[in-house]
Amino acid sequence: MTPHLRSLLPKLFTMFFLYLSFTLLASTLGCIWETIPPCSCRSIGFHATEINCLDANNVDTFSNSLSRVKDMPVQTLYIMDSSLLYIPSDALAGLRVEKIWLDNSTFRDLTDSEFAFEGLENSLQKLVIQDCIIFNGFQWHQFKKLDSLTSLKTVKAGLQAIDSDISEIAHLPLDNLELIQDSISYIDENAFAMFHNLRILSLKRNLIKYVERSMFPNPAKNLTVINLSYNLIEKLPYDMFTDMAGLTTIILAANKLITVSQKTFSPVWNHLTKVDLYENPMRCDCRLAWILERKFPRNTWAECKSPLILNGTKITNVRKEDLYC
Repeated sequence: MTPHLRSLLPKLFTMFFLYLSFTLLASTLGCIWETIPPCSCRSIGFHATEINCLDANNVDTFSNSLSRVKDMPVQTLYIMDSSLLYIPSDALAGLRVEKIWLDNSTFRDLTDSEFAFEGLENSLQKLVIQDCIIFNGFQWHQFKKLDSLTSLKTVKAGLQAIDSDISEIAHLPLDNLELIQDSISYIDENAFAMFHNLRILSLKRNLIKYVERSMFPNPAKNLTVINLSYNLIEKLPYDMFTDMAGLTTIILAANKLITVSQKTFSPVWNHLTKVDLYENPMRCDCRLAWILERKFPRNTWAECKSPLILNGTKITNVRKEDLYC
């Protein structure tokens, strides 16, 4: 080793030590670098950060802003009140993000490449898309490489139909899927059949008129909650809840159901802890007599709409002699 190189060694060790120290500090303390708009950084607790990108309207500026917080563990990345052509495929490289929340924003496309959120395949666990417009529409296959995604929620995201292509993300470890407050009126007959990991499925506040058993996993070993409230459902198929041994909660409030069919509900009735049928035009007649012979779920919410004499009576307070056909 030359004398010159030997003299440089202390400086090199010092530089390496400082680099390592700052890297470790960034990973534990979070926001130590000065951020630039449109994104800002906020420490959450001791080991995580929260990134807020507000009013982003230029792809390059957005990417440059995010580059200041790379190599940090990010609990949540918010993109709010923004208008971007797309989220650049390289903008998230080097980030470790657990949750992404897109809110009140518009995009031409969600990504400029084949797959969305590249670089987050092993870290992103939860994705929320709320009050957003994606002009070229949802492309479910763009999410297919998010191997850690367990929760996907859309709210007012412009969905009108759930076609068969949603099965392209069925292999993901999704246990919570919520597609709510939209205009969904069509669901493919096998839409969720391959989503075997699902525990919670919510399609509340849409325009759904019909559901079929084939739309859901069979058997649905992990499904515990089905929420179809605030839709336009008039009748459920007799086999709707067959082979759903783990189902504990059924929420069907504010539909157009007129009865609680024994054939439909009896396969799961004894292990339900909650059934919500409020705001349905429920006719309390002899078709409900079977319920009185069983124990009601701990949380049973339903009221009679007719006959007039029973209007407003909770279904749990109805007597057998009140029911006739």
